Amino acid sequence: MQSANAFRPGPRARRAELVRDSRDVDERVLRHPHTLAHGTRRTRGVRHFVYLPTSEAAHDVAQVLEREGWDTAVHAGEDVWLVAAGCLRVLTEPLARETRERLASLAAAHGGSYDGWEPAGT
Repeated sequence: MQSANAFRPGPRARRAELVRDSRDVDERVLRHPHTLAHGTRRTRGVRHFVYLPTSEAAHDVAQVLEREGWDTAVHAGEDVWLVAAGCLRVLTEPLARETRERLASLAAAHGGSYDGWEPAGT
């Protein structure tokens, strides 16, 4: 385990901010300069993150997503498993909201939680 001093943010680091409404998170990512610079009306890679309590749950979620056309990777942690799911999409607020709801529901059905998304390459 690294000490707290091991992380030193660079000069461009931003202050962390708690956002309670997931719609605000989606809206902020869509308005982020990096996202805007690449255009919100073109197809681009998007990664979503789902945390699950067991290997079995993680692999079950990954299989469901793969059947729906997602690329997935399962990563083991100390107390949690991560499913990173990627796809190509045109980024829109309605799609972000629908995908968030779908993945949050899928995660909850397997005892896990959805942790958001990011445009690929960020």
